[in-house]
Amino acid sequence: MTTPGFLVRLMTYVRLSRNVRLGPEDFMACEFANRLRVATLEGRLHAVWTHPAQELAHGHRNGVAGAISKALGLVTGTSDYLFLWDGGSAALEAKSQTGTLTQAQKDWREWCAHRGVPFHVFRTADEGEAILRGLGVLTP
Repeated sequence: MTTPGFLVRLMTYVRLSRNVRLGPEDFMACEFANRLRVATLEGRLHAVWTHPAQELAHGHRNGVAGAISKALGLVTGTSDYLFLWDGGSAALEAKSQTGTLTQAQKDWREWCAHRGVPFHVFRTADEGEAILRGLGVLTP
C-alpha cells in the first residue's frame, strides 16, 4: 500500500530541539502524537485527528488576540486530541499521572456527554492507544 502524499505532508513535523524541556504531560502527549503519526502513515488509524493547540492562544487570552480567538470559536477546555471517523468521533484529554481536569475541561466533558461524544482521559501513550483500539479506530 502506498501512503498518500497528503498524509505524508500532514504528518511531517520538525522535531523539537534537545534543548526544549517538556513537562511530564507534554512529554507523554508528544509520544502519543508520534505514535498517532506512525499509525496514520501505516494505515492503522482509521480516523482523522488533530491537537487543537489551545496553548498557542493562552498567552493572548486577554486583549485583542484573545478576543479574536474566542470570536472565531476557541472553546476553552477543548480536549487535547479530537478524532473524527465515518460515523463517529471522540475527544481524548492527556493528563500526567497527577494531573486533574480544570473546570473548563470538566465543562467540555459535560458537553461531550450531552451530545453523545465519547470523552476519555489518558495518562500514558499506551492508555491512549488502548482507548482508540476500544473505539475500533486503531488496529494493531
